[in-house]
Amino acid sequence: MRYPQWTSRQLWSLGLLTSVLFFGSVLFHELSHSIVARHYRIPVASITLFFFGGIARITRDPDRAGQEFLIAAAGPASSYLLTGAFGILAVSTPNGSMLNALTTWLAWTNLGLATFNLLPGFPLDGGRIFRSIIWGITKNYSRSTRIAARIGQAIAYGMMALGAYWAFVAHSSVNGIWFIFLGWFLLTAARQSYSQIATQGALQGLRAADTRVRLRAPAGARIWSFPMAGSWGSCALRRCRPSRGRTGPPPPCKRR
Repeated sequence: MRYPQWTSRQLWSLGLLTSVLFFGSVLFHELSHSIVARHYRIPVASITLFFFGGIARITRDPDRAGQEFLIAAAGPASSYLLTGAFGILAVSTPNGSMLNALTTWLAWTNLGLATFNLLPGFPLDGGRIFRSIIWGITKNYSRSTRIAARIGQAIAYGMMALGAYWAFVAHSSVNGIWFIFLGWFLLTAARQSYSQIATQGALQGLRAADTRVRLRAPAGARIWSFPMAGSWGSCALRRCRPSRGRTGPPPPCKRR
């Protein structure tokens, strides 16, 4: 929508205020995740806002499927709440006013943010909700994550294909490039999540002793036994004299 009656100063001021309130909306979305996570005693390391949105870095996964469902659903619910609040302000202000333009844009943007995040592809909020449902049914966390991550990859490819269509066929370059980058970001995150679960599955039940490698001394080797503390580092890079199986303090070492 264009507003030719506004001055450049008004347009720049409105743009700056809109940007601040938009990132405030994203921060509110992520804070909602964090508050519910803290309710379940799950620490939140940080909240990061970036070009594509934001992320609340939770230090560990929830213990139960129901907890994950509520943590994931808190974000879209908060965005829908903001949609309603800004929508009420939009219909309560005169058309063509700066406040009406601001609140209308924020209402539609929060609606889009919430709806997009509800797509059932991991690691979007909708993907986490979907994973929690499968997790609750199958009682298998790894399997539910793999399924949600695969769907997330499929959604990412679909977004990139749609972006390519808009950019090269529909001649809507801005929307096309935006969707391509957004799809690429989602694809990367989904692949990383899938790889993490695959690694966890491979290491599940493995003990440190299972990875131990037994070293055998070469035939005819003579070993000097001495405490490692304070001595190992000094001889590690030097050639020590033959010990003939003796024990006690290490012999003088000579440089190579």
